[in-house]
Amino acid sequence: MPVRKAGYGIFGLVFWIAYLLPGSTVRATFASLSSQSGAASVTRLFHKYVRGFLLGVDRIEQVRHGYTDAIDAMLRIPEEERLKGLLQQGGLLLLVPHAHATLAMGRGLAARYPLLALVRSTSDKRRATAELQIYENLGCEFLDIQSENPTKVARKVLKALSDGQMVVAIADRIRDAPRPEQPVVASRDLVRATSFGEPVGIAGWPGRFAWKASVPIVPATVVQTNSTISLHMGAAVTPTADLVETTQSWVDELERLIKSHPDEWTFALDKHWSKALRGSGKID
Repeated sequence: MPVRKAGYGIFGLVFWIAYLLPGSTVRATFASLSSQSGAASVTRLFHKYVRGFLLGVDRIEQVRHGYTDAIDAMLRIPEEERLKGLLQQGGLLLLVPHAHATLAMGRGLAARYPLLALVRSTSDKRRATAELQIYENLGCEFLDIQSENPTKVARKVLKALSDGQMVVAIADRIRDAPRPEQPVVASRDLVRATSFGEPVGIAGWPGRFAWKASVPIVPATVVQTNSTISLHMGAAVTPTADLVETTQSWVDELERLIKSHPDEWTFALDKHWSKALRGSGKID
């Protein structure tokens, strides 16, 4: 614990140096996020973000090392009856952002419900090994979509959904937006959508799989305190044959949830989202 706390202190210091540097893109990103979400103070929003990030890292480390009983007990689902009702009707696709406590939430959720988690490991072998320890301790079946064959992923996801299971995926990874005249790029599984007022390219598979399996898409986010980890669900999206429309619907709902708890959104400082939030109009 003392070693971890010292390491977290260094993490926090690095964050604040990046924020305070003249011309900081970190500060510009949070100024935009603050404006978009209606936060009263940019600096206070960033302060809460850093504290939440460090708390989330500590909880991920607990999961990685197998200290999961306390994590399991922290989970709160304010609308758990609605979640149970949706599962009684069949499978569902739960889409969450990169929030500070998303992985820890996944551990608590798997302790209550059978689920399939879709994860994406890094290409760095050392980090991938550490990530694998986390995924193995989630207590559920998981698929690494970075290394698995796409056909196998599609088959297992569709089977899980068709069997009435919950499939959980982190879905806020973005790329350069496809052109307006070609909003769907099947070869890259990208769909053009608008988020935070900017065009982005986001994964099309949630809309395709949900439509094929006839299950709802439920965007959600994760909010933590010192003693709890809460899963907040948004409105369910009924998929249609129109992939662009379906994708925009769940992106809108996920954005609404992120704006409700902007300090919890780890990916605010992702290089792609930072550019989008700052209104660059271009994502490399």
